This record gives sequence, structure tokens and C-alpha cells, in this order.
Amino acid sequence: MNVIKKMDYARHDIYLNVDSDLEYRVRLHSCQKEPETVEWIETFLKEGDVLYDVGANVGVYSLVAAKFFRHKVKVYAFEPAFPNFAQLCKNLIVNECQEVIVPLQIALSDQTGLEKFNYYSLVSGGAVHTLGEAVDFLGDSFKPASTQPVMGFRVDDLIGQIGIQPPNHIKIDVDGTEYAIVKGMKRTLEDGTIRSMLLEITPGRGQQEQILEYL
Repeated sequence: MNVIKKMDYARHDIYLNVDSDLEYRVRLHSCQKEPETVEWIETFLKEGDVLYDVGANVGVYSLVAAKFFRHKVKVYAFEPAFPNFAQLCKNLIVNECQEVIVPLQIALSDQTGLEKFNYYSLVSGGAVHTLGEAVDFLGDSFKPASTQPVMGFRVDDLIGQIGIQPPNHIKIDVDGTEYAIVKGMKRTLEDGTIRSMLLEITPGRGQQEQILEYL
């Protein structure tokens, strides 16, 4: 069965493939769930900009950026979890955004190489997966539903070695490894191409202070 439903973005039609109850309850209502993220995309980005969507999940905010700017931005959508990445790719196709959004099944980190990726669940649209230790966004250990080696990259290495475009804006929502990602973009931060950054950080793990001090 192939179920496709319309997302709750009022300005443009965005459709999502729905394979799980989580996608139906949460991902279809992503604009209501995170209105500040939508406002940031619509306010800070401009035509011709490059957005890094780090922790893209099934691609809802990448699609918001592509649709709002009528395909006149470039989005790199980073999502290492295979159930989410499959949906991300299918969602790009159903919304005809393959030329605007580049899906990358890699994890960003402060080092480049193979790393262990811990799945909190194997449900499409799921979250709380983590790179390295099996620790959730609150700092609590969990028993992974599965583990898998994935390619981890520093942003600096992706730009310098692979040759992808440097970002003007970065959204980071990875449930706990935000500081490692920021440390992996030292040269990119110094280059001055980044005009805005949106990070979702859970208080209590010490990352907020580390990230602010580093920036």
C-alpha cells in the first residue's frame, strides 16, 4: 500500500508518504509542531541561498524551504537513519523537489569516518537515534533497537574534500550530538558564509553552554 497525505503547510501543497502511525500523528503536523522553524525558514532564507537541514528526518522542513522559495534555494538534507532516509527520498519525488534538495544518508560529527549509529526504533519518521553512545537527548542511556555502522563527516571535510556548496543557513536537530557537529564546522564558521543557525538543544546536558562558548 502507498498512502500519501497532505502536510499542514498553509502556503503551499506538500505531500508525505505515510508508512507509520508516527508519520500520521506527528510528521503531517510538523508546521503546527514547530512554527518557529517554519518562521525561521521563511524569514532568514533568501532566493539563491544554501540550507543544511541536519537531522532532516523525512524531509518536512527541507520541503518547506523548497516550496516557499519556489525551487530557488539549494537544500542539503542529512539523514543517516535508513527508514527516514527512504521516506525522505520518496517525499522528494512525490513533491518534485529532486533538483532542489540533495538527500545525503550520512551523519555529521566532529570526525570523519565510520561510526556506530544507534536506532531508538525502526519506525519511519522516528527520532532519538544517536551517533556514538546510545544516549538520548536527556542524557539517559537506552537499549538500541538496532545498531549500524554509518559514515560520519565533519562539515569542513564535506565542503573541502567532497565539494558540496558551503551553507548560508544551518538547521540542526539531532537529539544530542549538536556540539560535535558544530565542532566539525570550525573552518566553515570562520569563512563567514553562514548567516543564521537554528539549533534544537535540550537543557540539562551542558551542550548549550559549550555550543555558545564555541560559537
